[in-house]
Amino acid sequence: MTRHPTNLDKTSFGGLSRAELMSRVRNKGNKSTEQRMAHLLRALHLTGWRRHVKLMGNPDFVWRKERVALFVDGCFWHGHHCDRNLTPKNNASHWESKLAATRRRDKANGRLLRFRGWKVIRIWECKLKRMPDACLRRVCAALKS
Repeated sequence: MTRHPTNLDKTSFGGLSRAELMSRVRNKGNKSTEQRMAHLLRALHLTGWRRHVKLMGNPDFVWRKERVALFVDGCFWHGHHCDRNLTPKNNASHWESKLAATRRRDKANGRLLRFRGWKVIRIWECKLKRMPDACLRRVCAALKS
């Protein structure tokens, strides 16, 4: 039986407890995903988008008129199998089951949105960093169709 870390366990991040470390992780306004995409959309003068719209799966950006939902997912938190993503060494089975559940939830939310007539775009953090122009082309193509 593996021991799950408690909120009082110290981490290797400046001696913070697990609870202190996790409280600093934000699900909105992340610099490497949401803020970067917002900057790119503004630079391209793309308008009509809103953030934090109450919609299934909580998309990062929504164009209501065009019915386009854009998710910009962090590679670690959404379980992307890219070369930049590190697999946790401690408590690996716990993390794998947690990330697998996140992937299932993301897939189900996307399916439901498509069923309800939305175009769903998922862009990974690593792709946004390496190929921002290609990511923007995908958004523009979805908005035009």
